[in-house]
Amino acid sequence: MMKHTIFSALILCSMAVVAQQNDLQVRVLANAYQPGDTLRFTALHPEWKAKKKSGTINVFMEDVDHQAFWRLRYPMLEGEAIGDLVLPENLPGNYYALHFKLQDDFFSISGRVLSDYKDQAIKVTVMLADKQLLSENISLDENKAFSMKKMLFADQAKFFFAPAKANRTNDLQVELNVSLDSTYQPVDDTMTMVTIGTPSVAAPPVAYRFNPLLFGDGDEGTLKSVEVIGRRKTPGEKFEDERVTGMFRTPDAVSFDGTESNQFIGWSNVLDWLKGRVAGLNVQPAGDAINYALTWQGGQTALFLNEMQVDAQTLTMVPMADIAYIKVMRPPFYGAYLGGAGGAVCVYTKDGSNGIFNGPRHSFVVNGYTPETFRLPVKGR
Repeated sequence: MMKHTIFSALILCSMAVVAQQNDLQVRVLANAYQPGDTLRFTALHPEWKAKKKSGTINVFMEDVDHQAFWRLRYPMLEGEAIGDLVLPENLPGNYYALHFKLQDDFFSISGRVLSDYKDQAIKVTVMLADKQLLSENISLDENKAFSMKKMLFADQAKFFFAPAKANRTNDLQVELNVSLDSTYQPVDDTMTMVTIGTPSVAAPPVAYRFNPLLFGDGDEGTLKSVEVIGRRKTPGEKFEDERVTGMFRTPDAVSFDGTESNQFIGWSNVLDWLKGRVAGLNVQPAGDAINYALTWQGGQTALFLNEMQVDAQTLTMVPMADIAYIKVMRPPFYGAYLGGAGGAVCVYTKDGSNGIFNGPRHSFVVNGYTPETFRLPVKGR
């Protein structure tokens, strides 16, 4: 089981050795499953196991028609990883491909204090998915940069940075980098295909190809906005064409256009404005005027600012006059971490930048590893 050993250093061997291609071995317990079953996989890299080397295994799962897809990641501890994927009862029958890509890196966080700050350390507090709180002071170098110990935690966590001296006002502006979210070149990869339920065809299509753009940035493979012919596009449709990208272009969403209206003006913050405007989306204050809890169909709703994941507090700091467009994606939103079981809200600013970050920013939502047992979110039928 994955343990919350956040601030204890993990005993990890050097990651300097690059594995030879095709050394990664993946096994599943069966080739055919029914909705409701659990698909267990085990990944093994013999060379890494012999050297007690650790890293990350990224799992890209999709149906062969590119209609449902999930991006997951697991810790590869001393050359081994295991995962249990619970298949929902309403998962459509089809052939599903699982692509495994080995990343020569383990979860780590680094960053830099951008604001005027003279002390040689800052305090970081981490709230895990189960609300457990952990904190410590971390040192800054001469450039006000810091690097945290390697970490192992499941699901998402919130990171809060503050001055080491409690009597100071928290006006820190922090730049954060999560190593696993950066571009990487896999050192090894492999694929396996399974049958789930009763597919509509007798065999998987020969023309099936894995398209990595479905799981990241870019428009290829995603549903485009409906082409409107015979009339001039509305400002909202133009905004969608010019500023909305990748999986955020899904038509399974509710959009609110403020490019040529003042409908957002007069409200304290965008989350307060959203209350009651989208059926099924539950928006509730969580203790004070800048913290909110958003849920949908029992799942936590992912929040984005200009397609970059943020927390509720960051969205409440965006001036209402700066908001151009709001898009609310119905669950599950495959562009969010772990498939977005609670859907997603994306706020777009008029200038297209994350200008809100020019002021203090000291809290972040960080994606950890996929829980060892994970239920795949899927759209209802």
